[in-house]
Amino acid sequence: MNDTVRILTEDDRVYDLVDVIEETPEKILEAGTMESEITAIVSRIAERIAREMFPSIAEKVIREEIDRLKENPGA
Repeated sequence: MNDTVRILTEDDRVYDLVDVIEETPEKILEAGTMESEITAIVSRIAERIAREMFPSIAEKVIREEIDRLKENPGA
């Protein structure tokens, strides 16, 4: 049998965590502050993805266009 399994008995005390959850946070964010923080984070992530992905995509598109022009020089 697993030694880490423990069955509660009548003598065990169960703690109520409602007090912890209902405490007011020390710093309440204003509605505009949270939105601007989210916008900043999304912008950083989007820029990082663009910097990682665009060069390889652009290279592929350019190579395909060069190949197409080589096949049909007058087109």
